[in-house]
Amino acid sequence: MKTDFKFKNVHSCEAVVLTCIDFRFWRETLEFVEKELGIKTFDFPSLPGSAKAINECLNDTDLAMQCINVPCDLHHAKKIVIVNHEDCGAYGGSAKFSGDAKAEINFHENELKKAKEKIMEKYPDKEVILAYAKLSEDKKNIEFLTIK
Repeated sequence: MKTDFKFKNVHSCEAVVLTCIDFRFWRETLEFVEKELGIKTFDFPSLPGSAKAINECLNDTDLAMQCINVPCDLHHAKKIVIVNHEDCGAYGGSAKFSGDAKAEINFHENELKKAKEKIMEKYPDKEVILAYAKLSEDKKNIEFLTIK
């Protein structure tokens, strides 16, 4: 199979979008980034727990930080987007919150904010966007909440 290479001679992108590896959310996350955030060019690494991976880094050479460093340093990304999601197995899933959706959202909000602080230490000039993907009550839709 051959396909057109749309980025010939392009070596920079607008952002890096760090997501969880969970297959249930990545397509919708791509759509959110492109349609809601208006970001068209981005590196798209995924690690279990996304913010969890950043928060557990011991130093700048850990894999999670390299997923941020390479796009920022090599591809000149100006924005860093971190997306956590409901029922994330890396954190123990929704069961950890005994059905308390608000507690789960608050937990992920705090995790995302901790990851942002860590990233801002190294990249204070970058815009960091935090998002949480939650399932609708009927579990048929995914809603993205932007965390401030």
